[in-house]
Amino acid sequence: MYINNILFTIVLLCINICGQTQQPIKVKTIINLNRSDNFQHKLKECSVLIFENSQKIDSLFVKGHVFKYELENRSSYKIVFTKKGFVSKHIIVNTINYPEKRIKKFKLKADIGLFHFNGNNNIKFLEKEPVSIAYYNEIKKEIMWDFEYNRNIVEKIIHAQIKK
Repeated sequence: MYINNILFTIVLLCINICGQTQQPIKVKTIINLNRSDNFQHKLKECSVLIFENSQKIDSLFVKGHVFKYELENRSSYKIVFTKKGFVSKHIIVNTINYPEKRIKKFKLKADIGLFHFNGNNNIKFLEKEPVSIAYYNEIKKEIMWDFEYNRNIVEKIIHAQIKK
């Protein structure tokens, strides 16, 4: 009985210590949804799926054209934007390297354009490849988009649509 009490106390202390080491983070994502064929037209009534470390954690329906969500853990997030009749796109937000002692809240803003699906199989790569990736940049000390990666994906989309 005495050994059980000691083991129970040790387990509780370990859980308490582990729970205190990771403080929550605040990364607010703000995504404007547009139509790729006409960026002036806002894309309303989209579904958004949010995955954390490959597990679905949330599913939302955005009535307007702006998606807002706060990421609170040091994880890898996949955010998928879908609308019937349009090609789905997703982004990756990597907050794993977010520093422990960082108090500042970050805002991560982007414009995502969905385009009509026209039966073109050359764009199937969008099911696996994100259109953009965000990560914590230790030099600039902020969460930012990888613009070089995004530029390559945009070029790939353009070539796939021209190829038909």
